[in-house]
Amino acid sequence: MTIHIKTEDEDEPELKPVKKEYDHDDPLRPLGPSPSFHDLCRILDAMECRREERVSSLTKHRPKYLKALFEKWRKVYGNDLYPCIRLLLPKHDRNRPMYFLKEFGLGRLYCDALSLDKKTSSAAKRLLSWKSGAPNQNNNESSAGDFAKVLYKEIDSRSMVAKTLLSIDDINDQLDSLATARSGAKRLEIVKTWLEKITPKDHLWLLKIILQDLRLGLSESVVLCAFHHNAYEYYNICTDLKTVCHTLHSTHIPLEDTQASLKTFNVFKPMLSKRSTKDLPDIVKLMLSGKHKEFLIEEKMDGERIQLHKSGEQYQFWSRSGTNYTDIYGANPTIGCLTPFIHSAFKPAVEDVILDGEMLVWDPKKKRILPFGSVKSLKPSSINRDEPRALFKVFDILYLKGKGKPEGTSLINKPLSERRQVMESGRVFVEIKTRLEFCYSVRGKDTQDIKASFEKILEESGEGLIIKRLDSKYRVNARTDDWYKVKPDYMDELGETFEVLAVGAFWGRGKRGGTFGSFLVALVDNENSDPLQGIFRYKTLCRVGTGLTTDETTQIMTKLEGKYSNWDKKRPELNPDWLDIGKGSGQTPDVWWHWKDSFVLTIKGTEIINSYAYGCQFSIRFPRSIRFDMERDIGDCMPYQELLGIANQLQDKNKLGENLSGHVRKRKRNELSQPTSSLMPLKRSDSHKIFYGAEFWVLQGLEDTAESKSDLEVMLNRNGGKIIHTVPRPAPDREHFCITRRTDFWDAEKAIRHGLQLVHPQWVHDSMEAGYKIGVTSPKYAVNTAQPTVENSISQYTSALAVVKKESDSEGGEDWADEQSDATTVAEDRWPNASATEDGVSDHDLRDESPQLSHAKIEPSESVTDKPLGCEDVPLPNKPLDTKLEAEVKEGIFYPLVFYLDNKPIAHSSEGPVGNTVSVDPDGESSKLFSQVSRLLKAHGGRIVSDVNDPDSTHIICSPTDTSRCVDLRRIDKDRPRRRRLVTADWVLDSVEGDSCLYEADYLP
Repeated sequence: MTIHIKTEDEDEPELKPVKKEYDHDDPLRPLGPSPSFHDLCRILDAMECRREERVSSLTKHRPKYLKALFEKWRKVYGNDLYPCIRLLLPKHDRNRPMYFLKEFGLGRLYCDALSLDKKTSSAAKRLLSWKSGAPNQNNNESSAGDFAKVLYKEIDSRSMVAKTLLSIDDINDQLDSLATARSGAKRLEIVKTWLEKITPKDHLWLLKIILQDLRLGLSESVVLCAFHHNAYEYYNICTDLKTVCHTLHSTHIPLEDTQASLKTFNVFKPMLSKRSTKDLPDIVKLMLSGKHKEFLIEEKMDGERIQLHKSGEQYQFWSRSGTNYTDIYGANPTIGCLTPFIHSAFKPAVEDVILDGEMLVWDPKKKRILPFGSVKSLKPSSINRDEPRALFKVFDILYLKGKGKPEGTSLINKPLSERRQVMESGRVFVEIKTRLEFCYSVRGKDTQDIKASFEKILEESGEGLIIKRLDSKYRVNARTDDWYKVKPDYMDELGETFEVLAVGAFWGRGKRGGTFGSFLVALVDNENSDPLQGIFRYKTLCRVGTGLTTDETTQIMTKLEGKYSNWDKKRPELNPDWLDIGKGSGQTPDVWWHWKDSFVLTIKGTEIINSYAYGCQFSIRFPRSIRFDMERDIGDCMPYQELLGIANQLQDKNKLGENLSGHVRKRKRNELSQPTSSLMPLKRSDSHKIFYGAEFWVLQGLEDTAESKSDLEVMLNRNGGKIIHTVPRPAPDREHFCITRRTDFWDAEKAIRHGLQLVHPQWVHDSMEAGYKIGVTSPKYAVNTAQPTVENSISQYTSALAVVKKESDSEGGEDWADEQSDATTVAEDRWPNASATEDGVSDHDLRDESPQLSHAKIEPSESVTDKPLGCEDVPLPNKPLDTKLEAEVKEGIFYPLVFYLDNKPIAHSSEGPVGNTVSVDPDGESSKLFSQVSRLLKAHGGRIVSDVNDPDSTHIICSPTDTSRCVDLRRIDKDRPRRRRLVTADWVLDSVEGDSCLYEADYLP
């Protein structure tokens, strides 16, 4: 095979490796020339044959192959095995820079090296479409999804190389050059050299080394244990392959105690905590099994694990994975965003020290910790005191050396109680607030102490706890029973299951090559679908890749053969318009198919989370398939509106009170996913017309019936109805029903006050049997006799305007008065003939439909539209309604959330301790801000309440500059069945700007 090598960038200096000069008595001096790269590939081929035969066979023989390789190397080539081991463990070689080449980049590079036209060549298309293997008529299907094998077949069909001519040293030198190449021409030259001097089979292993995935199960523990019996132990201390290979170059050299101990600038893998799978009493019993009668409770922080190494005025910062962040935080007291501010905290007598802790980001303006991920955005030169800053919280000390002392002391074999005593003694360093602090910790004796700490941590928006034994030693790179992490969501799994529709797939890799590796699933959007016209809309929910067997995947591939199409990112008009994948979504499948050809999966996960990568704006964390039935009716797919109801119920749920009682709660499968046989829904084709276009508010009060509230909601939703969870907003094109058996509770009274008809649940069953909606006026179904009237609806609306106008005149604030004046003008335009009255109207009953209407004290909680239910004959206003605006408000980003604004005008009128501790706002800045926030919330579908204890409220909005009352506000939520989201006003402003509800955790006060 003859390939012409281009000579571009001739003036660029060639990067040549520097050869090391060895002394004659150097034990690492090579005994001969470097072995051929083919010799290493032969060993890898033998291990792969074992793997293809049986995985257990490879596991058994892998150490034998490695030991034979290392023994021969030492005898023939010398004691320096680092060139070989760095190829066996490419992921762990810290001395080689990153290639910045993945499969697609390598594919383009090899297309150029093989002179393949990327647009017309079928071989080029195979390389660039390696996931699916298409278009490929000749290749074995098993190569699809494995880039190295796809490329190997293209090289094998063209190459004339019969023998590999490059040594292992040559390969290492060229890989170093590939990683440091400054131009594409240099990289192309290296690749062409490989094509000329390496056989296709050996080329396959070279590609796997570049991609850092040999797929032979060669972990660092397997390779290093075969190299030297102490090598893996030493690697955990220093995490440097070159140091390990050169220090323990002979199997006869023991690991000395001084080498096995920690030293500054020797990066190690930290000790990790176990995820809690035990009941709290069992954890407490385990913690108290030693001589200590107490245990340590620490805060689990949402930052990045960092180890700080200090020697004199030199600093290094390393992550848990061995990434060096010294350039960001500072190598000495003159540079970086952290070191200049903490250097003075260390005592002059301390020469060397290693600290283990968590790196966080503190926002001085908001006076709070920013969420995880903000650490990476810190600027190395940031010295502005108002900008977010690095905060290092220390929870362990592992090494200490005093000034003038010949040697330091490794503390990893000391018990935790002694290490904490040294760290907190004040003789090592002192705290500098918001720069260098001790991690929060207390001593505990029982489960009650853990619960108390949880309450404190959650009040301060913490993440969880770490429970530690006081007599525990620091075990490098280990998870033991000495440390347990406990988070509320670890104590329970999401009980609901979800019937979802598979609408797309992602090609698998490796063993799944050529088949679907995971599926993109979606929920049906009933509100935007039209079953009468056969039109259905779907919203993507998550990506599911586990739970299906190989046979089930094969069955799916057979069913969909010839029915799926590639997702076209360049021409979105070719993609399905019935599928909402979210704004700017990166979760676009490799292939998609029509919903008519699809199938239903039943999935389960750990929790519902906010995610803007999917059309639902929610996703399922750690989803897995638990049931698959190809013959199942696609009408069984769960509606998107049902997910909203579940998410609203769970988003503020206080899992702490339910799950820290001492036992992990065992939940039965929720009936939402599998109704009882008496409530099994009919096929959509038979019953989807029955409740289509109607809204249902299913109230409590079903205690004497066989079905639950969830049963009825599932039945109604799957037969066309829309489930809501508050008083419905009247609309001329919708019917509204409140389902209950009793009227002696708050929600029922609330519905009656707003003129809504309460209907017995038997009406649902009788309508299902009849095949249409039966009239609700019969005494058999009518729970109350109240009917909405035109006069009542108009009276409520105009009375609200009167009260608003009255209080606006007495408010006195310029901005507030302007706001109310504008709101009243808008309202009067909508109902020009309406007269104002205050008779019989309470603040709690006032409900606002107009997005501009806003006030600090009178906050509407429901709506009255221009054409209430049953008012078809009422003359329309002179000014036509802006129906588009009303639709936007109803479907706004804050609908159907309920907000309490913790500002001066509202909080001052609230009862309780919070209402009596209002801060003063002399400049009116807070009032201006909350005036703007109030307008935005209402303009985008939100509802505002004036009582901090209102049971409907879902969010508390507080000032970004005054967070003094946050602890009191969180304390109020302590006994609520669900906790509200406490966020700053910036969350509202940024959400409106981004046109979506942002993640509340990023805006904690």
